[in-house]
Amino acid sequence: MIELSGVTKRFGDTTAVNAVTLSIKPGQLCVLVGTSGCGKSTTLRMINRLIAHDEGEIRLDGQPVGEFEEALLRRRIGYVIQSTGLFPHWTVARNIGVVPRLLKWQRQRVRERVEELMQLLGLPVETFAGKYPHQLSGGQAQRVGVARALAADPDILLMDEPFGALDPITRRTLQHEMLTLQARLRKTIVFVTHDMDEALALADQLVVMDAGRIVQQGAPIELLREPTSPFVESLLGGQDRGLKEAALLRVKDRMLPLGPRLLASERIDLEAPLSQALSVMLWHRVDRLTVVDRDDLPIGELSLRRLLGAKPG
Repeated sequence: MIELSGVTKRFGDTTAVNAVTLSIKPGQLCVLVGTSGCGKSTTLRMINRLIAHDEGEIRLDGQPVGEFEEALLRRRIGYVIQSTGLFPHWTVARNIGVVPRLLKWQRQRVRERVEELMQLLGLPVETFAGKYPHQLSGGQAQRVGVARALAADPDILLMDEPFGALDPITRRTLQHEMLTLQARLRKTIVFVTHDMDEALALADQLVVMDAGRIVQQGAPIELLREPTSPFVESLLGGQDRGLKEAALLRVKDRMLPLGPRLLASERIDLEAPLSQALSVMLWHRVDRLTVVDRDDLPIGELSLRRLLGAKPG
């Protein structure tokens, strides 16, 4: 879907992006992460030609981005930024429908698409369609920004620090909603963040950048277990990498079927991360939990030994 080959970008004497080569598969959620000024946002913006690259080649479905008509290229790629960029004097419904209208969709089709996306993103039409951006909370405005980016049903979605200005609770909520949305829509997403916990929670493919270069890339758990440099290890949390790995694994991956013993007094959902299970054990001073399904019915057990990865015996 997206291929960067030896892509370089300079601003005067400064090389912001240096010979970056990256391949992102269809339906993949690729997260670019690194410290401020590492080139991740510049890399993102070169994909839809908001910034022109100086060397190398960027291809979408095998076609160089330079061969696309500029306005049409940007309309076929959804783009979400931290400040949402909503038009302040337009209603929510009009903001969401802007790209379909530019593409000259019929009015009825635009209205149906706007209503579909508002429901999908938890924005009831009767409540939010006529509101203006200043009447929305930060989380609501960000949902409108995502809906607008998805309005023309693009194959690719670019997201530049979209949740960076939100409070921690709203941010976690939107991260969860983002994963739920992606599981349903399977868009090809390039997501930029400086927050490593956010990167680990969202990424199928994690790309670590430093000084304009890619220093390591792969599945999040691969990078946690085998960082290739002290910089990557530090960025991933150093000695806390074990806890971050536990946040990626689920209780169902380590639980055992119910045994002959009595049920443990404390319960944990089978979809909960192992980090939450460890927290429950520490808080209640227990070394075994009853695992329950979505109906709160016991289906297994998780011991501290199993949580740590030890085999039964």
